Amino acid sequence: MKIVVIGAGPIGCYAAYQLAKEGHSVSVYENHPQVGRPIQCTGIITSDFDRLGFPLDSFLVNTIDSIEVFSPEEKLAVKQKDYIVCRHKFDNFFADLAVKAGAEIFVNHSFQRKEGDTLVIKNSSEDKELRVKPDIVIGADGPLSPTAKAYGFYHPERENYFGVQAVVEGRFEPHTIKTYFGRKVCPGLFAWVTPESPTLARIGLATTKNSKQHFDSFMKEHGFTAKEMQAGTIPIYQPKQKLQKDNCYLVGDASTYVKATTLGGLVPGLQQVQILVDCIVHKKEYEAEVKPLRKQMWTHLQIHKIMEKFSDKDWDRLIRYVNQPKIRSLFERYTRDNPIPLLTKAVLKEPRFLLFLKYLF
Repeated sequence: MKIVVIGAGPIGCYAAYQLAKEGHSVSVYENHPQVGRPIQCTGIITSDFDRLGFPLDSFLVNTIDSIEVFSPEEKLAVKQKDYIVCRHKFDNFFADLAVKAGAEIFVNHSFQRKEGDTLVIKNSSEDKELRVKPDIVIGADGPLSPTAKAYGFYHPERENYFGVQAVVEGRFEPHTIKTYFGRKVCPGLFAWVTPESPTLARIGLATTKNSKQHFDSFMKEHGFTAKEMQAGTIPIYQPKQKLQKDNCYLVGDASTYVKATTLGGLVPGLQQVQILVDCIVHKKEYEAEVKPLRKQMWTHLQIHKIMEKFSDKDWDRLIRYVNQPKIRSLFERYTRDNPIPLLTKAVLKEPRFLLFLKYLF
């Protein structure tokens, strides 16, 4: 089959790689001049990435072994393995896989519109349009997904976070991510300090509004000075968003499959691609096969809805509950990607977590 992928991020390129391996003719169109630029992501992946079996050496920047969590009056330290990656190299790792498998990647090519069964792509380098008529279209073109809009199934209730991040020089604990919660710090989410090395860190936060204002306040409070600025739009998981219409499928940010608790989308997006490719190859129903992953995304969303309404006292209370050895050990056993077993066991050991359910109603 002739397959077109819109977007050459890691999720789109992973789809191209998997489908090219199956013998399909795959073309990837990327509107930016190069793959992996501009950087719009912190580049944290959980240890669940290990299950995919890819070598880390070409894009790994740092390995994390603990996370410190700060609420207004409390502090928590949890042992957790994470990887900090260079997004430029990470994205190009998957692009190289796709090309080696036989896919073609066209940069400076942006999707313009759909005319019947034909896609109109603009070659910005030569200022001309080309028309392609694929059997399958995969939208991997980010949170605003022009592909989903052109096919008429971009859900109107979708919402996005707006993240602001800086690369900062200083002195940092090299293997510890620090996160800061509280309504003054970052209402609805958190601020982060993610070390690349003992002397360099990625510092940022994301909110639905006034992100830059909160970011500037956080930077000033901690005495940080930006060496390099980055920013990006991050989708909030929307359970009403359909993943397929006609011959078009959505993956990654375009489908909103991002953890609403942490805004991490790399591991879920790669898992989603594996499901989609299996569905295409074996003629399965995508919406049905993705249900287990959808359940994880839905659970993250419910946690997010609760925490959005937290007061500073709630954050302090949550940290105290988690700081109990019987609960902290659970948080150290499970990754953040699938919160369901963690929550189930945590509630059994500490029923007071259930008090936070009031914020869902």
